[in-house]
Order: sequence, then structure tokens, then C-alpha cells
Amino acid sequence: MKVFRLQVLLTRVKKFFETYTVSGHVLFLLAAGAFMLQACNGNPFWQKSAPPVTPIEPAPMPPAGEPYAAPIVGQPGLPLSPDQRFKDVPLPQGAKPDLERTFVFESPAIHVGRMVYTSRAGLTDLAQFYIQEAPTGQWQLQDTIEAEKSVTLLFNKPGSRMVVQVEDLGIAKGRRLMITVTPESGTGGGL
Repeated sequence: MKVFRLQVLLTRVKKFFETYTVSGHVLFLLAAGAFMLQACNGNPFWQKSAPPVTPIEPAPMPPAGEPYAAPIVGQPGLPLSPDQRFKDVPLPQGAKPDLERTFVFESPAIHVGRMVYTSRAGLTDLAQFYIQEAPTGQWQLQDTIEAEKSVTLLFNKPGSRMVVQVEDLGIAKGRRLMITVTPESGTGGGL
């Protein structure tokens, strides 16, 4: 019944366009396509219900009084690069140096600098790399600032401060990784 009404309607629309305009064939084809999609309910955008969602078990909560620790997922992180500029500053493998934006000063008593890299690794992967690897160089995470397309991590250790900034440059350009190492304020190691 539905198909018969659709055929009658399409025939009337076709006759209308044939009598009044030459471009009616194009409009007829567009109208026919729209009616066909609706008639057979083949357009996924017009479906009225989504597949059912299967509920998952909530993570167990720690006993009262104990701090919550996020579960370890078990996926390996980014590997450590052997090309570290400073031995106590970790660098993920695959990071390419941007020498035009990099400045480093080293002496036996102090190392200061801003090292800039580009990486194809994801924004959260790079941030997680520093959260996991920086403590091996005696760095302690002090602050984390997250924005829409960037993450800034502030680390301290006796006598030094390290700021790690990761900025998403888009799909084509990857991520910019800026690592700034300076003497800590009040240590007498300023330049």
C-alpha cells in the first residue's frame, strides 16, 4: 500500500516537472531519492532508536579513609629516547628537535634552557610520559594545567624547576613539546 502511494506520488511529481521545466529531471531525481530513502527507512540518520547500551560494572571503591588510586591500565607508555639533552630530563623516543626555537646553556654548575620538539605522539601520551618518567630524574610533579589543546606540567627538584608544555598543532603538524629548565627561585643560581 505504501509503495503504491509512493509510485502515484512520484508519477505526479514527474509529470509536473516535465511540463513546466527542463531542469525538472534533476529535481525529480532528487525528490525520488529522498522519497526512496524515507520509504525503505534506509537512511541511518532517520533511525529513531540507538542500539541498547550494555551496562558495565563500576570500579570498586577503596575502603573509607584510604585515598583513591586510579587503576593501572597495563598499556605501555612511550619509550625513552637515548638522545636526552640533559641526563635528568626525560625525552620520548621519536621527538624531533626544533633547533630554531631551542636555547640551552650548560656549565658544570648549572644547566638552563628551553628545548622545543615536535612529536607525532598524542597530547595525553606525552603528558603521561612525563608524569611517569620525570620522577626517575628526581623531579616531583607540582602542578598540572589542562586546556582544550594543551597540557602544562610543572616539576620541581632541589635547585631546579622544569616546565613541560605540550600543545596540539593539529593532525598535520602533530604536537609541540616545550621543556624549560631553570634554577629554582631563591637558590642563588640565577643568571
